[in-house]
Amino acid sequence: MASVVLKVLGLTLGLFFIFVGTIKLTPSVNGEIYKEMRKTYIRNSKVFPLVKQTGWKPNPHTYRKTVGSTEVICGAFLAFLPGPLKEAANIFLLLITLNDIYAHYALDEGLDKMSPAIVFSLLLTCRLVIFLQSLAAEPKSVFEKSQLDSSVAPPTNRGDVRLDDKKDQ
Repeated sequence: MASVVLKVLGLTLGLFFIFVGTIKLTPSVNGEIYKEMRKTYIRNSKVFPLVKQTGWKPNPHTYRKTVGSTEVICGAFLAFLPGPLKEAANIFLLLITLNDIYAHYALDEGLDKMSPAIVFSLLLTCRLVIFLQSLAAEPKSVFEKSQLDSSVAPPTNRGDVRLDDKKDQ
């Protein structure tokens, strides 16, 4: 059951982030939203989380293109690739959405602007938690599984006579 949920969440979230990243990179999808994204990243670069620690403020256009490219690449990994790259992409996308939540909070834009990032960060977190739970539920190796099977003794019939019972008689 967990594998089906992971596949569905991975595919839908991956396609969503491919779409959103493409909107940030090119006006060919929707010109109005692309212009709005450009304005948003000009504001977001002013509240970049590492400005206080490093004093470095990113170029808004490079910042937007980097985030958009990362969303497209990680979305493709999340939707189509198996293995540990999928989990790394999940973590990168989670960090991007948390950065987006922080930017909206720092700009005091309100919950209506922040809510999509909150929803998708919760979905990415749920996907990561489900993956970790399914990982913990599986035996680590063939040897551990065989040891678990052998530690459970098979039930014995009451009619069987054991060697210990013969000594007592």
